[in-house]
Amino acid sequence: MPSLSAQKLIRKLRQRKFRWQEQQFVAEGPKIVQDLIQSGLQPDYLWSTAPFFEAEIISEAELKALSHLSTPNQVLAIFPFPNSKPKASQRILILDGINDPGNLGTLLRTADWFGFTKVYCTTGTADVFNAKTVQSTMGSLARLEIGYADIDDIRKDLDGFQLYIAEMQGQSINSLSADGASGIALVMGSESHGPSAKWKEFGQEITIDRASNSNIDSLNVGVAGGILMQHFAS
Repeated sequence: MPSLSAQKLIRKLRQRKFRWQEQQFVAEGPKIVQDLIQSGLQPDYLWSTAPFFEAEIISEAELKALSHLSTPNQVLAIFPFPNSKPKASQRILILDGINDPGNLGTLLRTADWFGFTKVYCTTGTADVFNAKTVQSTMGSLARLEIGYADIDDIRKDLDGFQLYIAEMQGQSINSLSADGASGIALVMGSESHGPSAKWKEFGQEITIDRASNSNIDSLNVGVAGGILMQHFAS
């Protein structure tokens, strides 16, 4: 049985302010926890209902009492926030007001896949250490350099980068090429409002072509981000 202090900590980590105060987050499920460990992140606490690394064995009832998930999945760990070292990245993803934790996690995992190793989240974006986001990233949190900042501070890090802003109206990505670009920064905006108008002062608006007979208003931001990152992949 986890100690009372550990149980109290797990409950506290349900809230964003305490995650950032304690610099810790919860990850659940053998695949996610294993991926985080193999990416170099060592858990502060580790519990499992079956032998798993050096986990403390607990019952399924105890796991259910601890879990942040509606359906607990064998393993639960508390990890420290990754100590991300600055990366010399030529591909930067900027997430501007992404509200849905699942979409945020999908975008982070896709960034990891396509070599966008540096990610900025603007103020107002969901927490990357939210339980749903952690589940969606499947371990990419430990491999990306992720930071929160306002638009003006982010812009200071974009000298020499070609800035593209995903919008419904913009230049078709089919007419753009990443060839010869030393650095690319891609802005994906909020699901309901799109990116801040402030970005448009500094970058080029781009869009994804749709079929002429399509009646769809827009793409899910996670899907759109995947298409755009693939296009600009290094």
